[in-house]
Amino acid sequence: MITDDFIDRMADKCLRSDAELDAALCDPQPKRIQTVNLHHLALADRDPIFAATIEAADYISADGWPIVTLMRSRGVRTQRVTGSALVHRMIGSRTFAGLKVAILGADREVGDDVRGMFHDAGMLVEFRDHGRRDAWDPRGLARRLVADDVEMLLIAVTPPFGDRIGEAIRRCGYHGVIVNVGGSLNMVTGAAQMAPAWVRATRTEWLFRLLQEPRRLFRRYLIECPPVFLKHVLPTYWRRSRTVAPETLRDGFAQPHEDLSRAA
Repeated sequence: MITDDFIDRMADKCLRSDAELDAALCDPQPKRIQTVNLHHLALADRDPIFAATIEAADYISADGWPIVTLMRSRGVRTQRVTGSALVHRMIGSRTFAGLKVAILGADREVGDDVRGMFHDAGMLVEFRDHGRRDAWDPRGLARRLVADDVEMLLIAVTPPFGDRIGEAIRRCGYHGVIVNVGGSLNMVTGAAQMAPAWVRATRTEWLFRLLQEPRRLFRRYLIECPPVFLKHVLPTYWRRSRTVAPETLRDGFAQPHEDLSRAA
């Protein structure tokens, strides 16, 4: 169940901008970064194991204005930080040149395209697995990642499985950087359509995606997410008095909550 304390702990480790996310990724210390959107909270509200997975992440980023609203209500001056924007930066600059990367998930054709894009940006894709996720063995994957000296694992799998397998791989001995980017690889390769800028600006990206994939997303957007939005997000959105004064908003690099390593 989602509680105020749970949201407070998310705020304690929230990365506030793309620049902070990139800095965390370039830092070689082991870490798992989890993007959190409203669907993540809906899953965590009814699944304590998935809630513990969010708790166990070293950092989170706010994907979508509902999570941005929640973080700002806790005094965190955050922007929307998404996996798709990260992948676009990775292929559009030399910031991550020389990085050894692995890809877990997505279709093989998408993986082929992304591998070429990463190569053009100076990165090395040392390992990728586009097979059946029910056949993935966290111990075997961790050993392979260590053997290939992979520095960053990108998991292109939707929640809750993608975040769970990432945490399991870390617990099995992989000490690199783990980031779940969900369907971002599909978007950058054109396998899935990204919402236009005006849709994102009007906060109706969920409707855009629902119209694209109604059978897959109907339950998520119209049944699972609304109760969490009404209970946790809407009150903070309308009650501006809950937001602390601007001069007390927290800036700087987020620090992981000291108890998270024991959360799961």
